[in-house]
Formats: sequence, structure tokens, C-alpha cells
Amino acid sequence: MRPKPSALRVLQGNPGKRALNAREPHPGPLPHECPDVLTDKAARAEWDRLVPHLIAIGMVTMTDRAVLVGYCATWAQWLRLYENDDVDRAHKAFTHLVRAAVELGLTPSSRSKVHAIPPAKGSNWADVL
Repeated sequence: MRPKPSALRVLQGNPGKRALNAREPHPGPLPHECPDVLTDKAARAEWDRLVPHLIAIGMVTMTDRAVLVGYCATWAQWLRLYENDDVDRAHKAFTHLVRAAVELGLTPSSRSKVHAIPPAKGSNWADVL
């Protein structure tokens, strides 16, 4: 099992009561703007739908950008395959989509383990610790 970031352990209540890493980096907030690399219309729409909510509840930072881009691109790929009845490839894309969703706390089971606290104005993750 991979170690959890200290901010996530704090949000979950640190059930194991292990000492937190005082030297853990605290990345800045994720910008709302959709990255130019997402050129697919469905991928951009998913970014615009999802990211403002994740930022508002303090679940993502700038270091999560690549996973979010991958999630949105995979969403668009799955949607295209699903609409074209390419079942086998759609199933593979969905598997990758769920993996990214778990990393971001977007599935019901992964989300149930997080107790997110909205960041204060002008704040960052350092304020959570």
C-alpha cells in the first residue's frame, strides 16, 4: 500500500495516529483554466464540469493537473468508443478512467475516505496541516 499524503491523512482524521511529515511539500492551488493540451471538446467539457467543484472543496492542487488531464482525456475517449459501440476498447478505457478517478477521490468508495475542507481564500494546503 502506498503512503498517503499528510493532508489526506488529516482530512481522514489520521486514524492510525502516525506522526505527520512536517517536511512534506505543499503544492499551490490548481488553476480553473482548462489546459491547452485538452483539445477534445468532450474532454474540455469534463474539465469545466468537474474541476471547479474539486477546487472548491480543496481536493486538488496544481500537482494533480496531469492526473486530471488524463482523466478528462480518457473520459472523452471512453465516450467516443461507447457511442460507436466499440465495447472492448470502451471497457479498457473505462478501466483507466476508474483508476484515475480513484486517485482523485472521485469514486464513492475513495471519496468516502476523504473529509475535505474547503480552502480559505488565499490559502493553500499548508493551512490544512
